[in-house]
Amino acid sequence: MRILVLGAGAVGGFLAGVFHEKGHDVSVLARGAHLAAIKAQGLRVRHADGRVISCAVTATDTPRDLGAQDLIVTTVKAPALAGVLASCGPLLRQGTPVVTAMNGVFWWYGTGFTVAGKQPDCTRLDPDGTLAKLVPMDQAVGMVIHSTNQVVEPGLIQNRSARNRFVIGAATPAGADQIRAMLPPLQAANTRFEVEEDLRRTMWHKLLRNLSSAPASVLTGGMAYEVLNDPDAQPVARALFLEGAAVARAHGFAGLGDDVDKVFAPGAGARQKPSMSQDVDLGRPMEIDTMLRIVQDFGRQAGVPTPNLDVVVGLVILRARLAGGYPPTGL
Repeated sequence: MRILVLGAGAVGGFLAGVFHEKGHDVSVLARGAHLAAIKAQGLRVRHADGRVISCAVTATDTPRDLGAQDLIVTTVKAPALAGVLASCGPLLRQGTPVVTAMNGVFWWYGTGFTVAGKQPDCTRLDPDGTLAKLVPMDQAVGMVIHSTNQVVEPGLIQNRSARNRFVIGAATPAGADQIRAMLPPLQAANTRFEVEEDLRRTMWHKLLRNLSSAPASVLTGGMAYEVLNDPDAQPVARALFLEGAAVARAHGFAGLGDDVDKVFAPGAGARQKPSMSQDVDLGRPMEIDTMLRIVQDFGRQAGVPTPNLDVVVGLVILRARLAGGYPPTGL
């Protein structure tokens, strides 16, 4: 297959390496020093077992020139998604599945989905309808990531997961059938791709974990491990998890709050900052709307109070604005 990975950073670079090892024709979108290193030395992936592979992928910053693709996978953050997809031009109009791998709520979340008989208002996820115009709904696919990766130097990806799992779901049944048929030649020994009929529950499952640690990490600079284990920070993190679980329950996804003791078990949590906290450190655009504010929106629409989230989100937004990672107020 011809596969285009839009965003050859931590997750995208790892996926590109997996696809290349399986014998596919892989192209990647990259920028700056990362692009230069990939062109000069190939894309390098160091696996959790220490094995290093070098992948002769096609690297570019102008994907519209690559020609027809069988599969497009985007791993860019939500604020950059519309711009990156727009740069693909005609590639998006050829019936090719577009898999969006990202944290938070997928832009097509409300498609064919109702809460108490009404479609949830997902305007915040695609405010001007750009994504819906770029990607036909039968081509829209989401991916939930269970894999830890980091760009340790330009052109080199470090994978830290002995087993990598990517759960995929489509906006429509037709899209699900198409993507399911494409998965067998992508499976690898340490990397599995699975299709779920409704990805939303799995999305919420991961979102609640991000909700519990990312906002506090942004405000404190602590690692996820520190947020989840500090006796003073943990009650706030726990409250955010349970508020998110209550919103998910209103959307028909019950039982997610039952994991709270496991999530906050002694010693739980990654010994690194969540991606949102890494973004604020680097002054990069942050996924506040798709990970935090949309949960507020859903809570208000369903009549579920989120008092702790309401307080924390305001502070996270100010922190992001001061770092240049969220639109200013004009003050």
